[in-house]
Amino acid sequence: MRQLEITENEAEQRIDRFLLKYFNNTTRGNLYKLIRKKVFKVNGVRVKEDYFLKRGDQLEIFLSDESIEAMIKPVRTVVPDALGLDIVYEDDALLVVNKPKGLLTHPDKTEYKNTLATRVQFYLKNLCTSTFKPSPVHRLDKNTSGIVLFAKTYEALKHYNELMRSREVEKYYQCVVHGVVKKPGEVVGYLIKDEAANKVKLIRHAEDSSKYCHTLYRPIRVFGGFTLMEIKLITGRSHQIRASMQWIDHPIVGDLKYGGRRVGSINSQLLHSGKLIIEGKTFEAPSKEIEAFMAENGSKTS
Repeated sequence: MRQLEITENEAEQRIDRFLLKYFNNTTRGNLYKLIRKKVFKVNGVRVKEDYFLKRGDQLEIFLSDESIEAMIKPVRTVVPDALGLDIVYEDDALLVVNKPKGLLTHPDKTEYKNTLATRVQFYLKNLCTSTFKPSPVHRLDKNTSGIVLFAKTYEALKHYNELMRSREVEKYYQCVVHGVVKKPGEVVGYLIKDEAANKVKLIRHAEDSSKYCHTLYRPIRVFGGFTLMEIKLITGRSHQIRASMQWIDHPIVGDLKYGGRRVGSINSQLLHSGKLIIEGKTFEAPSKEIEAFMAENGSKTS
């Protein structure tokens, strides 16, 4: 028999979901069979799979040590090639980092080792357990730089995820677009995803599977035939800003997928998540790439 004490990183989740993380080397079917056989107790009482764990609960597992170990795969620490974290802010619950362009936010089928998430988890390896790792609250595309929030506890992850879902986080981006934009405006419409091309199309009216999107924009500076824009997201859809700038006929410099063109060495979107406002706190981080582009092309200021 094994006894586990539930901490803040396991509390307020269903026991079946916790057990699926803890027993990471068995099938879902086998685990539910064990639940039905009532081999788990919480505080000395048998519970069902929909029981929500509470901090301080004592979870008892009535299996032999050999059976328990057979269902647990050792957690392997992934060591990234480089750490290179640009930390904007950190406290006990939150880590805010400035993601560089060209780095995935989290692992996918193309890259597992060198991502922002693996770098953060290596930096915070003392907080990683078999059932919890510090996790991003949101993501940025690989070729979009800027601020990403990481929750350092499960309680913080739930809290900030809820703020994101309820749109209580203000998100501001900067981008450089082709042409001269003279006044602020907005783009309101619906996005349809082309999965094969990994691209979205913006339309005026809702259709099946389309998603509502709302983007505010304002010009900050016009220079050399380009405009530095501030974008505020009202909704947060994949590729929303890129499609919105194409919609107003001012695509983002370097965004070849959405009508942009190469300028010098720039061959992917000049787009940066520069500011987040959350619960009265403002987190900001500059884009060195945008600053360098403006310095190089700013002699023709309009």
